[in-house]
Amino acid sequence: MTSLVITVGTDHHRFDRLVQWGDEFAHSNPQIDVLIQYGSATPPRFARGSQLLDHAQLQTELRACDVVIVHGGPATITEARRAGHLPICVPRDAARGEHVDSHQQRFAAHLAKAGLVDLVTDTANLQSAVDRALERGRTNPSRESSIPIGVQRVGDIVDELVAARRTPDEPSTTVLYIGGQGRSGSTLLERAIGQFPGMVSVGELVHLWRRGLRGNETCGCGQAFHDCPFWQAVGEEAYGGWHRIEAQGAVDLRYAVDRTRFVPLMLKPELAPFYARKHAEYIARLAHLYRAIATVAGRESRTNGHPAPVIVDSSKHASYALLLAATPGVDMRILHVVRDSRAVAHAWSKRVERPEAQGIPMPTYGTTKASVMWDLQNSIMEVMGKRHPYLRVRYEDFVNSPKDSLLDVLRFAGMSDDLSQLSFLDGETLDLEPSHTVAGNPMRFTTGHVAIRRDESWQQQMPERKQRIVTTLTSPLRRHYGYNGAP
Repeated sequence: MTSLVITVGTDHHRFDRLVQWGDEFAHSNPQIDVLIQYGSATPPRFARGSQLLDHAQLQTELRACDVVIVHGGPATITEARRAGHLPICVPRDAARGEHVDSHQQRFAAHLAKAGLVDLVTDTANLQSAVDRALERGRTNPSRESSIPIGVQRVGDIVDELVAARRTPDEPSTTVLYIGGQGRSGSTLLERAIGQFPGMVSVGELVHLWRRGLRGNETCGCGQAFHDCPFWQAVGEEAYGGWHRIEAQGAVDLRYAVDRTRFVPLMLKPELAPFYARKHAEYIARLAHLYRAIATVAGRESRTNGHPAPVIVDSSKHASYALLLAATPGVDMRILHVVRDSRAVAHAWSKRVERPEAQGIPMPTYGTTKASVMWDLQNSIMEVMGKRHPYLRVRYEDFVNSPKDSLLDVLRFAGMSDDLSQLSFLDGETLDLEPSHTVAGNPMRFTTGHVAIRRDESWQQQMPERKQRIVTTLTSPLRRHYGYNGAP
């Protein structure tokens, strides 16, 4: 069977023009097997699709296929020629929003003059180029002249430089990221913030792949993930349906990229090529997800006359915040929630049932691990606060004066701080409506009137010896956050 491979790379600019052509070609030519590596573009419906092909996969596909169409990236062009192809090259066009400038077009034109690519600038001419490639057939790779190494490296450097740049008018999705150590009262704060018009509370999206896509656990609205109309609309918008994402593969990809021990690699993915490929694939998948959530929620916001939605993500993990910071199209604002380390350590020692998980409780930590995690998670969020919009909220301040804390959050999110927005707050009582939270503390299922009360049970229930251990291990940050009291 004749086969065609199209690869668009991993740049955060969407190359929908080429992917759409390939998908229509697959629909019109069922006798040809079409594989499209689509990156940040909309996934194909008729062709086989993959967001990212790692180096080994790409080489295998290039050796096996009859025709290859590439974007203007030098590395991909070189790989195609090594596999014996005269690649059809469709460079990204900055005028169409496919790149930040026209360097790919200039680079591809230079290669075309040297006879190293078959240059096509208009997809209307692609059919003729494919016909020429099929008629020409494969060449002998051993006789193929390669791209001069100097030219290739210059192209690589330009690609690396422009990949980190964004045009000023590039659309973005605002994400209010609730970060810090778990069991700090973040779920209550998230639920309160989610009551504001234009705020879309989605819970801990870091767990979507395992608990939602694979586990089909219950959404905060009360329906199973795959039965929830909101999440089904998101899946359709992001990927053409959740059925296009292999559940276990999605879970494996998350854990291959998002671990606390991978934080150094998140800062410099290029230090480990295999990690860099997985990292690129994962953030491309996240880009689709957050853009889709904003689109689906935006339809309802416009219908109700509300402003463009702000996604409230309470994932908390510092490592996931680093991934979001690298995700194309995401404008992340860090809402750092902190709580007395002794109260947090005590909360981690308690068994909390998860009603959506059929008897599987939330994880527990010992005193030392809880203290170390409190230090680590909060420290990373502090560092990120120097590079991203940042607001710190202490749990104790929120429960003492919820109105003031919530108004601060509104201003931080760039929304109106009109007191009329607080109609769901009556003194120290919240009136909570259901939300589409995909994971989080069981409190996410609570609706109706909820009293805001300060939980200080740890003072009576936590042994003094453990309080002293936590205080010692977390002492520097405790002072920084104003927790100076003795255990």
